[in-house]
Amino acid sequence: MLHQTINHTRIKRARTLFVAVLACITILATGPALARNGLPMPGSTWGNIRFPSSAQPAESDNLLINGAAEQGVDFFPITEDTVLNFFGRVDYRWDTEGFDFNRKILLAAGFKLRHYFSDSVVMSIGAKYEIDKRFVIDRSSDGVLLFTNWFGSWHLPQTRRASGEPARPLAYPGLTWGEIRYPGSQDPIEESTMVFEGYTEQGVDWADWGRWGTFNFYGNLDYIADTEDIEWNNLFAVGIGVKLKKIVGSNVLLQYGIEATRERYWVSDQTLDVIFVYLNWSGWWDPRAVRRDLPE
Repeated sequence: MLHQTINHTRIKRARTLFVAVLACITILATGPALARNGLPMPGSTWGNIRFPSSAQPAESDNLLINGAAEQGVDFFPITEDTVLNFFGRVDYRWDTEGFDFNRKILLAAGFKLRHYFSDSVVMSIGAKYEIDKRFVIDRSSDGVLLFTNWFGSWHLPQTRRASGEPARPLAYPGLTWGEIRYPGSQDPIEESTMVFEGYTEQGVDWADWGRWGTFNFYGNLDYIADTEDIEWNNLFAVGIGVKLKKIVGSNVLLQYGIEATRERYWVSDQTLDVIFVYLNWSGWWDPRAVRRDLPE
């Protein structure tokens, strides 16, 4: 009983601290912004619906929805390309089968030092305080997480098509992102592990189908590793797929398609194959960032 009381008090204090941090971010976003004739307020959101949710046999009939939204304030510019950013963030995950690891919400607030190497390559290093709420087992955990992450996108060079030559692809867009974090999460199993993960994709925009979007064929590599040899944190996956990409407004990208993936878990010595369909979306509001992987 005493342990439950202490744990309840700890979670209550954590939630109070989280509200206080968000209140500070709101103050930073309004007062100084007015005083300085407006501070940059970059933000982003992304989400994904996919079926099945993974290559694991237990999830073969599972539909997964997950995503995140982040709002920041570039409060203190250090150089033209480097800024100190305060942010609030929410991550969500939900499935139809009711797995504990697929039904949760993460609330976080923190700061990061963000540096642009170019308009399409950015790297950040920082810390955040987060609350991890699991709905199936009704458990909340919290703590500080350190991280560094990066994102880059590109278009490979194209050659001009001579008169009379067959039609060539429109573009060769690609992107990559990655993150190193400690601990891996607020889950007690991962509290002492460092996680490294990332994703790289190279695509070919074959045709513009008007209001339906740009037809794209792509290959990708998805990878994750940790320092404790936890099975789900040590795998790589290669995939190929086709999708339609469509810009909605000026800064929202919708993508829907089908992908075949092979996943290799080296801790448990498993190789699994899956074909899944998906719909994903991403949006961003950043006065500088440029997504060069988008259809032109």
